[in-house]
Amino acid sequence: MSSKQSKKQAAFQAKRLNRIKQDRKRILVPNSGFHVQEAYKTLRTNVNFSLADTEGSKTLMVTSSLQGEGKSLTALNLSISLAQTDKKVLLIDADMRRPRLARLLNLSAPAGLSNLLMDFSLLSVAVVSDTEHGIDVIFAGDLPPNPAELLGSNRMQKLMDKMRERYDYIIIDSPPVDLVVDAAVLSPHCDGVLFVVRVDQSERGAVLHAIEQLEYVNAKVVGFVLNGVNTDVDGAYGKYRYRKYGRYRYSKTDSYGYRNGYGNGDGYGYGYGYGYGYGYGYGYGSSGHSQEEALERQEDKED
Repeated sequence: MSSKQSKKQAAFQAKRLNRIKQDRKRILVPNSGFHVQEAYKTLRTNVNFSLADTEGSKTLMVTSSLQGEGKSLTALNLSISLAQTDKKVLLIDADMRRPRLARLLNLSAPAGLSNLLMDFSLLSVAVVSDTEHGIDVIFAGDLPPNPAELLGSNRMQKLMDKMRERYDYIIIDSPPVDLVVDAAVLSPHCDGVLFVVRVDQSERGAVLHAIEQLEYVNAKVVGFVLNGVNTDVDGAYGKYRYRKYGRYRYSKTDSYGYRNGYGNGDGYGYGYGYGYGYGYGYGYGSSGHSQEEALERQEDKED
């Protein structure tokens, strides 16, 4: 490896470590601020209402249009919030191309989802008990050459059926919809989809296209989480704001807007709606390479 490559890799590792450190500070804990706690309590309540017709265990997929919109942290914090109500919760990292949950939680396992779908006997070592947050987790595992085929397989359905017998809630962190087909093939295994959008970052066309793709496969989009909501507007009470749920809309510009939603100063929100439109995608991950190589290639694209 050349000196230039070594410096580039070191800079990449430092950048990634800093991102993980910042995200770890946002993990839901008992002493998290009032507005953060209330945001996830409200999200938890509305998820329950949305899935009220589902008997027994409830499975929810958390996704977004593109990467960097906060889906993994949202999936983690929602899982923690559900566990705080004395429910058994399993969190699955199904983003095999760019997994984040293991680094967020600073935990590891000898096997993950990809390994488990090839060999069910690994179940006992693939399920990790996160005693600090009161949830169980299945990490992504080794990067396979065919993530979409694994996620859409009968083996995935059998795994979900088995896990439904053990848990009250199963939360799945899926890849972004507009980048790969993984989320679309995964959605039939789920009772509902929670869509994460980051205000002033999510692109209008990408979001519209993602929702269209989900509806095309008959996925049930139960709501939106808005990250980066600015509460510095009329009607806000401190850093906490609540409005009735209503239809989602887009502003006339490329920025993202909402009406009758919910948000707070730390950037969480919730609302209902859907839309049709146009979109585009680009490469995500890299089959045939290690997770580290795939992640580094994607980071380079972002820069």
